[in-house]
Amino acid sequence: MNTPPKPPLNKAHVIARNSFWYGIELAYSLLGALLTSILVARAIGPVKLSYFNFVVYLTNTTAALSGFGIQTMARKYMAEYLNRGDRDVARAIYLAALRIQIWTASGATAVGLALVYWFGEAGYHVIEALLVLNVGPRMIGFIPSQANNADEAMKRNTGPAILGGVVTTVVTLVSLAVGWGLTGVAAATMLGPVLETALKLRSVERWLGSVAPAPIPAELKGRMKKFSGESIALMILNAVVWDRSDIFFLKLLNHDPRQITFFSMAFNLTERLLMMPSVFAQSVAATMMAQYGRGKEELRRLTITSARYSFLMCLPLLAGMACISGPLVALAYGPAYIPMGRVLAIVSLMAIPKALMASPSSLLQAMERQRQLILWGCVGGAIDFTLDFLLVPTHGAQGAALANGIGQAVAAFGIWFSAWQAGRLDLQFGGFARIAGAGVAMAAAVVGVRRLLPGYAGLALAVAVGALVWMIALRVSRALDRVDASRLLAVGKVFPARLRPFWTRVVGLVASPQAT
Repeated sequence: MNTPPKPPLNKAHVIARNSFWYGIELAYSLLGALLTSILVARAIGPVKLSYFNFVVYLTNTTAALSGFGIQTMARKYMAEYLNRGDRDVARAIYLAALRIQIWTASGATAVGLALVYWFGEAGYHVIEALLVLNVGPRMIGFIPSQANNADEAMKRNTGPAILGGVVTTVVTLVSLAVGWGLTGVAAATMLGPVLETALKLRSVERWLGSVAPAPIPAELKGRMKKFSGESIALMILNAVVWDRSDIFFLKLLNHDPRQITFFSMAFNLTERLLMMPSVFAQSVAATMMAQYGRGKEELRRLTITSARYSFLMCLPLLAGMACISGPLVALAYGPAYIPMGRVLAIVSLMAIPKALMASPSSLLQAMERQRQLILWGCVGGAIDFTLDFLLVPTHGAQGAALANGIGQAVAAFGIWFSAWQAGRLDLQFGGFARIAGAGVAMAAAVVGVRRLLPGYAGLALAVAVGALVWMIALRVSRALDRVDASRLLAVGKVFPARLRPFWTRVVGLVASPQAT
């Protein structure tokens, strides 16, 4: 069943709407994950937690790699055909991706359970099995999530994600309270994704289930196979360069098990901070995929604009975290985790290039030029591995953080270079430089307050002063122009009515007089 092509939409409104709903989902995930991670870390300790974190990393990587890029392929081509009005073809793409993902998830789970039985560490078999069992529902849940994203309706993913997160958090807290330890925590990581995936599958059936699937054109099948094949290599490289592959080197080359915990937890905290810019980036990526189906004229402008806004959001979070990492870790996790402070500072600063990757990566994927992503991923991965061998034996988690960060930075530069060439982008360095200047002013203020007033009171004051200096510096440097101010005010229209006046005042504060 075909429908007329979607009429052109106000992209700012669509991105703002999706960012709002995706932001609610990630805000709960951030708070719930942070609370449970602190409680688990304090209850278990850095030594016992090291092997658990190692197994969690393996299962997370398996869930990502075993998808073979099917979820990305589903989003790209569903978005393209939904925006052409070919809902029957979009339905066929969804069902094909779902079938492949179910078989792949079943195989990955079976292999994982066999490996647990034969090679698992004594005393951890039940925990390992529960962690492996969460791989299947998580993998399957990627497909309905991307189907909703392809329709630019992230609201449909928010409710299931929050309900799944509530189950995970509640079961984790109960497990710690009654003494089930890591076994209960592992069970929590399985139960939440099962509920979330079931609800997301139901959501897609509600809006697309009545459409009869059409045969997939032969030309489209060829494009889908090529795209998925390139995604295999790309996802492997993502696990190497952008994820925590350095944990392997910490386990093999460093004899202090705490280093795995320090690196893994610092990486997790930084990933949580990156959720804020990723709210916007994921919404923009969905619109970019849809825009490719409508026409390619505005893709270049959207790429730079979204990258600048991502920089605007990530810089104060990541630079600020680096400035307060030491006292923050001591306060939240306790004295046993104090060495993690420096690791967190390094990981936070080195994650800034990663935060800017969504826009050029989405552009290259929309243009079906994933080979550039693969090329620069190989370069970054080679640098990461080489530095791991050199730094991890003597510097532990700090060496792993440096190796991972430098590899990311090189890959990020290469991806931007390829996107610039492919899309003939106007990089607008002046806008990025003004935001960077505001970030330097904020960091200097935070460090100054910390030195003048050590301790937890100084930590709280440093955060408040840093936020104020950041907003003033944006205004003074004119980092936001009149168009930015109007866009930000448009974003406020998706907020509840009571919050809109506050948002308007914030925009008035950060935008220069010339902008408003």
